[in-house]
Amino acid sequence: MSIIYPAARTGSAQASEAHPMPTWLLIAAALVLGSVLSFAIAHKVWQDGTFFDSDDAMQLVQVRELLAGQNWFDMTIGRLDPPHGVFMHWSRTVDVPLALMIKTFGLLVPAQTAERLTRLVFPLILQALLYGGVVRLARLLVGPRAALAAIALVLLSGMEFGEFQPGRIDHTAPQIVLLLFMLASLVEAIDPAYARRAALGGVLAALSLSISIENLPFIVMFAALYAALWIARGALMKEALASFGIGLGAALPVAFVATIGRAHWFNMACDAYSAAYLIPGLAVAAAMIVLAAWRLQTNLARLGAAVFVAFAVLAVAVATKPICFYDPYTGIDPLVRQIWLKNVEEAMPLSRFFHSEPAAATIYTLPIAFGFAASLVAALYEQGIARLRWLLVAAICTLAVALSCWMIRVIGFASPVALLGGAWCIVRLHDFLTSTRWRAAAMLAFVLVLPFSSIGWALVLTRDSQAAARADRAACLASAAFAPLAELPPGIVLAPIDAGSHLLALTPHSVLAAPYHRDNHGNRAALDAFLAEPQAARQILRANHVTYIMTCPGLNETAALAARAPRGLAAALVRGTIPDWLRALPRNGEYQVFVMRP
Repeated sequence: MSIIYPAARTGSAQASEAHPMPTWLLIAAALVLGSVLSFAIAHKVWQDGTFFDSDDAMQLVQVRELLAGQNWFDMTIGRLDPPHGVFMHWSRTVDVPLALMIKTFGLLVPAQTAERLTRLVFPLILQALLYGGVVRLARLLVGPRAALAAIALVLLSGMEFGEFQPGRIDHTAPQIVLLLFMLASLVEAIDPAYARRAALGGVLAALSLSISIENLPFIVMFAALYAALWIARGALMKEALASFGIGLGAALPVAFVATIGRAHWFNMACDAYSAAYLIPGLAVAAAMIVLAAWRLQTNLARLGAAVFVAFAVLAVAVATKPICFYDPYTGIDPLVRQIWLKNVEEAMPLSRFFHSEPAAATIYTLPIAFGFAASLVAALYEQGIARLRWLLVAAICTLAVALSCWMIRVIGFASPVALLGGAWCIVRLHDFLTSTRWRAAAMLAFVLVLPFSSIGWALVLTRDSQAAARADRAACLASAAFAPLAELPPGIVLAPIDAGSHLLALTPHSVLAAPYHRDNHGNRAALDAFLAEPQAARQILRANHVTYIMTCPGLNETAALAARAPRGLAAALVRGTIPDWLRALPRNGEYQVFVMRP
């Protein structure tokens, strides 16, 4: 690989001195240590089948439907807002490995055990891929000796307590892994000897879109960076530019046909991979191939051509469905947006996160800030192609930081990219100490893993006073809380929105509401019923064939709706003023259950 280092920093002997263990063994050791750290979480999954996030519960419901014989292209969750159900914005891409694992384990153990095994093994595999992606990038950017530092930083970033923790089976962790490998493809492809590997980045971009549109801003940035590098470097980037375009252009329609049924080919959905993204995506791919084919000798000529082509691509996007590119949730009911969507924790802006939980926000963001700064320093310090590579990392990190300020869920994407700067600092400090009279203290460079990791900051910062509220919420969503509810005769449930996925996964009931924007009708009906005066609420519930009302104080949604409408049904339930058309069942657990009278 064409990375330029001073002579003192390279050499296989030096690499072997840094860590004699092979990389795969280092990753295996990190996985074991991470499993020990997250053992309590894994035990809850294995013992009780606990879900720590609504999306994991819904992902399992979707996989069960597939295993029960649901059509590959039919993403309808029938028990969500029946009788018509809700057609989800997810695809089968993540369902495939989950279904295969459940079926394989099911040959040896009961179905429930097979599901729990899958929920433990799947995130472990993704953790291994996460380590592999970060190590690959660290080797490209710094050299072989950075592998140990990179693995240590991933381990201490707390990923095994976040998107990669035991029990997590939704699409976010796969998207983070795909982002890392797309970045590695770009970083590698700027060396003309490996230019064709950019095609892999295009294929991975299409695969990512087939899962969800979470990585869409990064994919657009990758395409822009390939074009910018071509403008600056000319013929040196010609093959990489064309390769990314070919990979993207070939894989986009394959992913489209493989995951979207013919009945939805002309659906311009903004919240999932659809023709609204396929058409502009193909335009981008064609534009990159066309640019690479032009023999333009000057930077100015290439810049003019790129601007012209960019306007053509923009025209295609505008002609398709431009609103998708600034409001993927277009069409959501205004009341649902105001009451629910704006209060989804992972969708809140960083400023609000700092206001509500300053210590937690600091713990998550300081390592990213330090890593981002370190990547900029690395870009200034290194030379030649190494400098270019660090500039690319800094560009992706800049986008990730900007998106994190808009929506804190992107912190999970920014963290593994930012920690690359920390790996560079550790290796460079080690090199510096080795060349001085403090050579014996060179290994102390690894102390830098602390400021570049979330766990390092968690050791010195006190968490906020939200523990009690989070414990109450966790009690409402624990598997044990739903066990008594599962024994009731199946019916349609009106419950707080956040309980919807868990009710579907852990009970035989159907639900009116769940934390998904496509459940526009059910979520609006649930809010209307809770906010309406009891007699009006009764009519809404009868129209939706609701059997049970279930409330849990720890979710706080009922209390918030009661405060919003003091004369509404939610307020009456909070006060204990039960309407005569409801019958309260003896409380058996966290939930208070009310049955609609005939």
